Amino acid sequence: MASPSRSAELERDISLYKMVAASLEGFCRGHFSEIGCHGWEHVQRVRVLCRRIGVEEGALLEILDLAALFHDLKRGEDDHAKRSAEFAEQVLRSEGFSEGFLKAVGDAIASHSYTCGRTPQSLEAKVLSDADRLDAMGAIGIYRTVQYNLERGYPAARVAEHISEKLLRLSGGMHTATGRKMAKQREAILRLYMESLLCELRDSSSST
Repeated sequence: MASPSRSAELERDISLYKMVAASLEGFCRGHFSEIGCHGWEHVQRVRVLCRRIGVEEGALLEILDLAALFHDLKRGEDDHAKRSAEFAEQVLRSEGFSEGFLKAVGDAIASHSYTCGRTPQSLEAKVLSDADRLDAMGAIGIYRTVQYNLERGYPAARVAEHISEKLLRLSGGMHTATGRKMAKQREAILRLYMESLLCELRDSSSST
């Protein structure tokens, strides 16, 4: 879906966003743990990345911010991207946003997930997808992968497997020029860590 043009309706939605953004942030924050691989800290980083990429790409920042706030709210449910999108649209409708605006937010959320199988269409959807993937790369991506594995009691070898099978493939799926540039830098960090991790795992499994 193409981004809404700057019509009078959109300007009203932007004004409404400014009025309710703080309360919506508090509402969403209440659904997340503060720490965790998909905790509030992840949501905040995705918001910052969305703004950085969105400014460079010319996206509508208000749509992006709301999409980032709600994008993982139904994490843990089947097809969490679609469920989070539906929930976001429900909440934003109750706040009085126009159908076009809330659909733009919902469309971005519905296609952000790596595993959802839906290709982002709007610029805002592409930016959110890139931001979410970038937070799984680089030093932060390593931190989150270790968090995920500790939360589930997985061994160190599982970290290497996750990086190899998923994280090192993320850069090839970036949708914006800004996202691709940032992903290249973060991928280099992943590869350096991966090389060291595999070397140390081999050393620790060698007989003495």
